[in-house]
Amino acid sequence: MVSVLNPFLFLRRNPGKAAPMILVIMISVTLIASVVIIVRSINLTINTLYGYNRYVTGITPRNSPEFDAQVLNQIKTVQGLGEMMGVHSYIVQIKTIFGKMALPLFGLNEANRRTLLERCGVGLTEGRMPQEGKPEAAISREVAQNLKLKIGDFVSKPESEDNYAPVPIKIVGILDGKAWLALTSKTFVDESSPLTWPGFLVYAKAGYPQEKLDADLEERVDKSKARTWTYRGLVRETQNALANLYLILNIVVGTIVAAISFVCGLLSNIYFTQRLPEVATLSAIGYPRRDLLRRAVSETLLFCVLGWLLGIVLTIGFMKTVQALLLAPKGLLLDPYDVQSLLFTAPLPVMVVGVAWLTIGIRLSRIDPVSIIERRA
Repeated sequence: MVSVLNPFLFLRRNPGKAAPMILVIMISVTLIASVVIIVRSINLTINTLYGYNRYVTGITPRNSPEFDAQVLNQIKTVQGLGEMMGVHSYIVQIKTIFGKMALPLFGLNEANRRTLLERCGVGLTEGRMPQEGKPEAAISREVAQNLKLKIGDFVSKPESEDNYAPVPIKIVGILDGKAWLALTSKTFVDESSPLTWPGFLVYAKAGYPQEKLDADLEERVDKSKARTWTYRGLVRETQNALANLYLILNIVVGTIVAAISFVCGLLSNIYFTQRLPEVATLSAIGYPRRDLLRRAVSETLLFCVLGWLLGIVLTIGFMKTVQALLLAPKGLLLDPYDVQSLLFTAPLPVMVVGVAWLTIGIRLSRIDPVSIIERRA
């Protein structure tokens, strides 16, 4: 025989009455998680766009078209230095959910292009690599999708405000792999843009972590004469620039959670009010009020868990649909299975249960079972 204090009993006998609260929590979880996943796609975009910097460090001169001899000596004497490659680049603007971000169109010679591709785990899957001295480029498939380009189109043009080059650069190859890259010929960039600043791509020697080399270079290289472009530094700068956006997100999500918790607490009280005769009868025949409170809170917890789980499933399905239909065709990034975003909704059921425990506990402490039964009679 099932105990009258079993929290599953009300759900089994009255699924229609429990459904509204479960539905409210499910929709609320979907709303919160979807907003957080979309905003956290900023981090995913940053990590992906600057992913090549995990395998290589960039260095460019400051206030001079060439490197100071002292800076070159500082670079070459850093512990863990493996290889230095000359690079001369243009910039390609990638469209993201929060605006445009720069991806270097690296101008490298043929041997150095092969080295960078190997280091980054990227390979040519369509077309061919740029010829030396020609205005040609090979770019990652995701970059091509983002810019709505294909082989034969121009990735940079003289009239372009975002993707400028003095000579139109034609896409001749598509790359696929762990990082996003855009490559062209260094000879072509040197000849077309002699007044822009060249630089170096620096690799750690075998067995030496690239992150450790980044830290060594940032410490040793004179910052007034050269800029060191590291993965950690680029991610930190971008996240600092977006700090206010994250603050606004936290305020919005906190407000939503508080409002929904209050509403769901009121729903729990409505259900409790509808069942006052039942509660009064159980109290009158000897069931302690703490057990009745425990049953009410347990039922609310059960509704919250069911609503939260259904909300997670609905969120993943909704985000996968958004990703497939709206974002992926435009080369925009989104992770429907972002665990941290889904866990961001965990405070919601906790707060709902807390509000229910507080409000129902107050009502139970003031209940008079005899008068309720008399009125019912």
